Amino acid sequence: MQERRRGSSGWQTPSRASIASTPLRLRLILPIGGLDRDARGVHAVERALDEVPGVIRAYANGATEMAYVEYDPSQIGLHELRAAIESVGCRLVPAEEPQ
Repeated sequence: MQERRRGSSGWQTPSRASIASTPLRLRLILPIGGLDRDARGVHAVERALDEVPGVIRAYANGATEMAYVEYDPSQIGLHELRAAIESVGCRLVPAEEPQ
């Protein structure tokens, strides 16, 4: 299914050239352990993630202990995101296995 953009005359399908030049972006929701729920702890995680080349946007929530990351997978992977989180004293919480 192609993305459609709103133009002055209604919905338009972008050309193949504009689709091909659009960088791939993935979004992850990462559970984080050891995240201080105050603004300073949340900001430290966001800043660490934002400094990783390839991260487009990062947001952390202290109440839910989650980080929301949008990134370019051709530049980075989970290993780099984990290293950034661990650099500020937090850790990724592994997903629970189905019972």
